[in-house]
Amino acid sequence: MRTVAPTVPALSNPSSNPPVSPNGKAALAPIAPREPNPALETASVPSSDAVPVGQVWSLDASGLDPVRLSGDAGRLALMGLFDALIEALDLHPVAHPIWHIFGGEHAGVTGIVALSESHLACHTFPEHGGMTLDLYTCMTRPAPDWARLISEHLGGADPVELKARVFERSLAARILPESVS
Repeated sequence: MRTVAPTVPALSNPSSNPPVSPNGKAALAPIAPREPNPALETASVPSSDAVPVGQVWSLDASGLDPVRLSGDAGRLALMGLFDALIEALDLHPVAHPIWHIFGGEHAGVTGIVALSESHLACHTFPEHGGMTLDLYTCMTRPAPDWARLISEHLGGADPVELKARVFERSLAARILPESVS
């Protein structure tokens, strides 16, 4: 049996190479501003026809210890925060978290863990003493003590500043034919 390599879509100009950044890696072309799509930006579902499908917490934390946000020390501190959040909210990971430590002067960390309830993800900015974190769960849950948990795992000498937003997620109620469900 012969193995066939997957095909890759051709670039718009296959004879040209992608732009290269100073570090020798392929650079992404700037993204042109998108045209507004009124259907996407103004669509809403009347609450009487909506089916709740969970909530998203989106947090921006500042005043954090840069050492706890970068390199291996940052990954270990974030692992502790993820473990504490998973325990506090009775969440259920379906796989081990994935961590990426960036190179360079600041060496921020990105992490994500898939949950049976959905996902938990973060990105650190050691150069600003900050982190962003998103948690999506398919059911409404009480909020954990975000300030305490983040302070314990990532706090430093400065007071932690936290901006937290909660978004309720819902879908239009539809009854699907039995063959689809």
